[in-house]
Amino acid sequence: MQKHLTIKDLQNHIKMVDFNPEKKYEVVLKLFEEVGELSVEMRKAHQLGLTDEVKKNIKYELYDVLHYVTVLANIYDIDLEEAIIEKDQINAKRYNDREVLK
Repeated sequence: MQKHLTIKDLQNHIKMVDFNPEKKYEVVLKLFEEVGELSVEMRKAHQLGLTDEVKKNIKYELYDVLHYVTVLANIYDIDLEEAIIEKDQINAKRYNDREVLK
């Protein structure tokens, strides 16, 4: 994978290495598991302080969450870049407090 990538690049890469539409239920369970692991690391950071090790673990858990979100987007044929832009526009109108992504 390249150093500077777009969301579309990430989505295409993950589709090549992890695309099993018949396993969407298992994928969502993995997503929930990874969110749980992320919350454990965040709790450690809150209770013990943000050590280099905990920060690294948070970084990796965030990727795992992003991975499974992207797998689900691929299964449902959702363009994440498009979804981000559309939802950001909705949120900007809803909250009236910021610029809109374009």
